[in-house]
Amino acid sequence: MSPSTEDNLGRRRYLLERDKAVEEALEKVRRAPDSEWGTLTSADRAMLRSVITEVWDTSERSRWKQFCFSTLTRADILRLIALGDEIKTLHHLSDRALAAAEAILLSCGLGPRAE
Repeated sequence: MSPSTEDNLGRRRYLLERDKAVEEALEKVRRAPDSEWGTLTSADRAMLRSVITEVWDTSERSRWKQFCFSTLTRADILRLIALGDEIKTLHHLSDRALAAAEAILLSCGLGPRAE
């Protein structure tokens, strides 16, 4: 077995860190009181994972720590999933969709939300 290069090790660390952060975020969403997690289809959950992964890839870590996954409602989740439709065609979120996703994740359940 050949030794891994530093670049390969760095990429592996990055992917492990990302996957761990995304899993923790999804667990917070699953436990959110108003998420109605059980009503989401497996396709919905997969798209939500893709959106959250894309947000993690493009957001600063300090901003990531501000996101409120544990207060997302079913309506929030469905809006995130709808934004994820871009991933199917563009293979990433546009700047507009990314800003919309961040706005949803920063809402923190405080006050009325824009529907």
